[in-house]
Amino acid sequence: MEKILASIGSLLYGMRFTMLFFYVGLVAIIFGILGKFIFETYKLMNTLLTGSIEKIDLIIKVLELVDMTMVAQLVWVVALAGVSLFVTTGHFDSKDIKKPDWLDHVNTYNLKLKLAFAIISISGVHALKTYLSGDLSLENTKIVAVIAVIHFSFVLAAIGISFAERLTRDQH
Repeated sequence: MEKILASIGSLLYGMRFTMLFFYVGLVAIIFGILGKFIFETYKLMNTLLTGSIEKIDLIIKVLELVDMTMVAQLVWVVALAGVSLFVTTGHFDSKDIKKPDWLDHVNTYNLKLKLAFAIISISGVHALKTYLSGDLSLENTKIVAVIAVIHFSFVLAAIGISFAERLTRDQH
């Protein structure tokens, strides 16, 4: 029975490299976001230099670029931390590659907290963009209210994760 359990454990441990396919997919998504970011930046710069744009439209376009940047950062943090936590840290053994300082302190709780705060930031930017782009009609007011409730739910979830992590840390 011990040999069977050891074999199953070895198989499961060896399968951690299959997670690399997921992380490579996330890197591909980052490149897709980069392409969209460059295209949208080009369009905005072209409009700024050759046309005219209303101030509120400029703010909304800039918020969209900020939103894309934050989503790309979120995906990058998930991919890098996921590889380091769940696959291998051997790729940082080279002297040519400097490991980010925050990666030394990352564990699953910290990663969840980083993700929660990144999602809150993205949600806040999206809520502001929705608020600024809409009129004051009843339908738009309902949409902004729903987005505000969702954003507040994200904030409560982050507080809950932080509280749970603190309770776990205090018990050790």
